[in-house]
Amino acid sequence: MSGEWAAPEAQWVRDGSIVFQQALSRLGDGQFTLESNLSTWTKAHVIAHVSANAQAIGRLLRWAMTGERTLMYDSVEARDKEIAEGASMDPSSLRSWWQESDAHLLTSFATLPEEAWNNVVVTAQGREVPARETLWMRSREVCIHAVDLDAGVGFPDLPEEFLLRLIKEAVAKHSSGEVNSAVLLTDDDGRQWRIEGDGEQFAVTGSLGGLASWLTGRGADGVRDSHNSRPPDLAKWL
Repeated sequence: MSGEWAAPEAQWVRDGSIVFQQALSRLGDGQFTLESNLSTWTKAHVIAHVSANAQAIGRLLRWAMTGERTLMYDSVEARDKEIAEGASMDPSSLRSWWQESDAHLLTSFATLPEEAWNNVVVTAQGREVPARETLWMRSREVCIHAVDLDAGVGFPDLPEEFLLRLIKEAVAKHSSGEVNSAVLLTDDDGRQWRIEGDGEQFAVTGSLGGLASWLTGRGADGVRDSHNSRPPDLAKWL
């Protein structure tokens, strides 16, 4: 086992795979065509996306190991087509795709040579990152989309350290003038973040899971603004 596979991000990948499987196991076959928390996708679309993502990240790991340039997807259109075709699978086949693709990726992570983790690969968004960044990329996919299945997994069920990193990243993304300036506070221990934006600053208070949900556009249940009202909804992220 490589040192990176013992890193916190690797544990989030393993934990995320577990919670995604738990959510999936709660879904009956007849629920696959129901709307997920991502309004333009059914639950089957979410499962197909996470399965395809496992294979796409696997291609980056092969690139890191062999040096042969292997992109996550040939194009945005190819990615979308793969998800759409996966969503049309029968439930049994889709469940098998998820289980096999995720298990294969976990093995690829665990067996990637130590020296390969520093090798640079390119994400679907065109960012050049060291291969170790794929651990964080995958942890976001399995953790957040486990919530999107709307099958008994919520942000409070995700690892605390994962939520802290997710909040930090989401705050940085929103600090671009897209929303007004805001101070975020956890209501239990007073941890604080600041969104740098335009307009009058407001405060948002809630649990760690609630803040993560709001920042990623998954709703503001249990989160309140300066006037003890529901803060404005944010666009879906990831």
